[in-house]
Amino acid sequence: MATHTSSTSRTLEQTRRRGVLAAAVGTIVEYYDLTVYAYLAVVVSPLFFPGNDPTAALLASLAVFASAYLMRPIGGIFFGRLGDRHGRKRALLVSVLLMGVGSLLMACLPTYASAGIAAPILLVLARLVQGFSAGGELGGALTYVYETVGEKRKGLGASFVALGSNGGFALAAIAVGTVSALTTEPQMTSWGWRIPFLLGVPLLLFCLWTRTRIEDTAQFENAAATDDLAKSPFTELIRTHPKQVLQVFGLGVAQNATGYMVLTYIGIHLVRQGGFDRTAVTWTTALIIVLIALLMPVAGLLVDRFGSVPVAAAGLIGSGILAYPAMSLMGGHGLVVAGVAFFVFALGTPLIQVATAPLFPSLFNSRVRLSGVALGFNLATIATGGTAAYIATWLIDRTGSSLSPAYFLAGSCLIGLLTLFSIRTATYGGVRRESASHTKTAAPQTVR
Repeated sequence: MATHTSSTSRTLEQTRRRGVLAAAVGTIVEYYDLTVYAYLAVVVSPLFFPGNDPTAALLASLAVFASAYLMRPIGGIFFGRLGDRHGRKRALLVSVLLMGVGSLLMACLPTYASAGIAAPILLVLARLVQGFSAGGELGGALTYVYETVGEKRKGLGASFVALGSNGGFALAAIAVGTVSALTTEPQMTSWGWRIPFLLGVPLLLFCLWTRTRIEDTAQFENAAATDDLAKSPFTELIRTHPKQVLQVFGLGVAQNATGYMVLTYIGIHLVRQGGFDRTAVTWTTALIIVLIALLMPVAGLLVDRFGSVPVAAAGLIGSGILAYPAMSLMGGHGLVVAGVAFFVFALGTPLIQVATAPLFPSLFNSRVRLSGVALGFNLATIATGGTAAYIATWLIDRTGSSLSPAYFLAGSCLIGLLTLFSIRTATYGGVRRESASHTKTAAPQTVR
């Protein structure tokens, strides 16, 4: 009997680990493919938006980067329905497959010199495909892990999804930095910029292999077996969980603003405002993102020990306070000082991302969980995620102050804190437990 129990425990643990791995690898692929463009913005902008004003060309290129995020809520609704109606596994497979298609399109695009106005149009279309698929990835991964890992490991389990997304950013920076170092500027402009997009193909194949080997979550299978699935997840979500969607949105505003400033804008800032070498900045950014990604499991342990709310609050307060002094040290003091300031400011990122990762799905019952997380978070990503680099560049251009993005960061953190205080939880790790008495219309019960 004891042997059977031990064997069952090992099998369950292996299933959980396989599920967490599949979710994490998928987010690596999604965010690698989605972010390579951001790191190539300075190179790509004149190829698709030629002109005499480099700032205007860069803003146009960043606007295209942001355009992908306009599709994320639409993708979130689609994948939310797919995952809540037909299974978390199916949603995870389709989302990463579409992202791979979008990345291949990016690699094969003609430039303005060869295709004229068709080039930027095709660029936007490829980015829209990527944005649509990204709309279902994070919500699907967080939902799958939340429903798979044990009650006492939700923070640690979710940290690997956050590690995967940041790992995708880091790999993108490494890929761009390597290609940039191995090519001359004319080579990079001619064909080198296409290579990082093509390097995402092996990652895609590995991800598809891992995700075909997982089973759907027990919660979804039990709901499907008892026909307790929402017929229209989006409609039911809006009717029964509007407050929770707004809470995900509010926290997502802060998470995206801090995260995307670290992951996509600060590198641009160091090149344009600090005057540092582009290749050196790319490698500095990659190193810092790798270090931050490695801190994700540590943040997960903190969440499981102290709870989501206090850990998230610490990250938000720290990021809001440190934004201005950190950015003031990123120019005129050398790259080492700028890099240290960058790293210290970025320390709030793992606390915020990992703390909110299990908190988001805990706000919804299983019938609409994927839809709720995807919709709220993707709307927030439009507001302050894909637009973060654009907003920061625009603020500097309008105000003439290289430190103006710090106020955008501080304001976003304040929104996150106000939202956080509206969420009251009293369960293990500060995360709601799935109520055993959920009905088709009831929102999760909150223990105050």
